[in-house]
Amino acid sequence: MHRGSCLCESIQYEIESDLKAVVNCHCRFCSKAHGAAFTTLLFAPFSGLRVIAGEDLIARYHMEKSNADRCFCAKCGTRLFNHAPQAGMISLVVATLRVDGPLRAVAHINTESKCSWHQIADGLPQFASMPAPAEFRQLLAG
Repeated sequence: MHRGSCLCESIQYEIESDLKAVVNCHCRFCSKAHGAAFTTLLFAPFSGLRVIAGEDLIARYHMEKSNADRCFCAKCGTRLFNHAPQAGMISLVVATLRVDGPLRAVAHINTESKCSWHQIADGLPQFASMPAPAEFRQLLAG
């Protein structure tokens, strides 16, 4: 079990995960939402997330294109996770986790829309969009 929170710590959560399904997402949404070239995300089942404080402060912005909700703190604005109810999954913003050990992304995703000024030079696999489930499982087994 791992814990995390928003910047003001009004929202706190626990997540059940082995912390292996970590990717750097280069989609325009992530870039704009974070003001950065990419966002490091952890994919996990929504059922593994438990909000332990501040659930009433979770605000949502619905993204029609992906039929998912961007969930963030209404008090400090920290983006915590995206929730895709139809898939039963979340993509959790790794920077909100309190983790003592190192975390390493397994791939770069959505590189077809990456910022033109950012060069990826770390040798990780790159996917123009979201990898297919079989490709993703292979990355995690890697």
